[in-house]
Amino acid sequence: MPAEIDEAPDTNPPDDWQRRWPPLIYWAKVVVVVIATIWVMFAVRTVAAILLLVVISLVLAVGAEPPVAWLTGKGLRRGIAVLIVLGTVLAVLATFLALFIPAAASHIGSLSTDLPDYLAQLQARGGWVGELLQRTQGVAKVQAFLDESPSSLGTSPGTLLGIAGTVGAALLALGTIAVLTVYFMLSLPGLRARAPMLFRPEIRDRVEPVIEQSLTRIGGYVAGNGVTSMVCAMTTAIALLLFQVPFAVPLAIWAGFADLIPVVGSYAGAIPAIVVAFFVSPLTGLLVAVYFVVYQQFENYVLVPRVMKGAVDLSPASVIVATLIGASLGGFVGALLALPLAATIKVVVVEIWLRDRVEEGDDLARRHLRGIRRRARAERLEAEKSAERRARWFDRVMPFRQATPREPERSGKA
Repeated sequence: MPAEIDEAPDTNPPDDWQRRWPPLIYWAKVVVVVIATIWVMFAVRTVAAILLLVVISLVLAVGAEPPVAWLTGKGLRRGIAVLIVLGTVLAVLATFLALFIPAAASHIGSLSTDLPDYLAQLQARGGWVGELLQRTQGVAKVQAFLDESPSSLGTSPGTLLGIAGTVGAALLALGTIAVLTVYFMLSLPGLRARAPMLFRPEIRDRVEPVIEQSLTRIGGYVAGNGVTSMVCAMTTAIALLLFQVPFAVPLAIWAGFADLIPVVGSYAGAIPAIVVAFFVSPLTGLLVAVYFVVYQQFENYVLVPRVMKGAVDLSPASVIVATLIGASLGGFVGALLALPLAATIKVVVVEIWLRDRVEEGDDLARRHLRGIRRRARAERLEAEKSAERRARWFDRVMPFRQATPREPERSGKA
């Protein structure tokens, strides 16, 4: 009888990597998530310009919230308060344009006539600049360009269409920002109240302070930055007119516009005025340079501390880094929005991440958070005192009466 051959069972277990390897459904989900992420990134890139307009409008609406809140606190309806604030802003802009645009247009028009003469004077003075202009024939090239520009502009339909398209796109963007800003100003309390609903109930108590602090910092920064830029433009215009610098009004407008950019904006606004002043005389150029140095010290140590009052609460190094990153990502608009976004990120880090570290027993995080809260408490007390002083001044100037809340009707029953 033949011996039965027993088949030996397979005693080789699967390798460890086979046991750890996720199932096929896992990889299918990963592929779907990756494809969806790439699609969302392309979609965001496609509508990036629209999202930027929305962000700008929201930041402007938050910046206009303090005067709107003050007017509503005086008993006015929010729609009327928004209308008053918008009317005030439009009146200021109209006055500014009516005063400065005619002078700016005349100065810019004379620039095309006087620029070759200034360059010729600079070339006649010698030096490396004069040698450079003589070697490159800069005066003749500038004169030829200015002579050919009107004729080429009038005989080139493509150039006219390009300019019209650029102007039309800019006007459309400004109109979109204006409409969205009005909408956000009207609906900001509702948006603020509904924003915590996007988060889970167990973390809403931590999200609400983050939203309030972020809105406060953004509003303070936008309002303060607008005030400092207007002061810069007006004082620069007065100084340049006193020094009899040509093109004083457009140079002052550029200085105020550039002052919107933190840190580097003041230097970008000062350089053109100093260069034009040196065309007049070395003494005038030196006086204008001294003015900008003195004004920069006044703005940094007197004006900004009083207007901003720690609105962004960022170190100078953080301001520079955030501005450079914003400018590299979004150009001029990115530089303007860099500090509000950086201040918001800091609030999120402090209120969410740092507080978690404190709850875990991190002594260093606890000391740091205690210092932040101490500074915030001092800034809040100072802001409340300033608000009280402004309120007393407005009560003497404006005829609005303080709204008195109605007393609840008491029942006659015990």
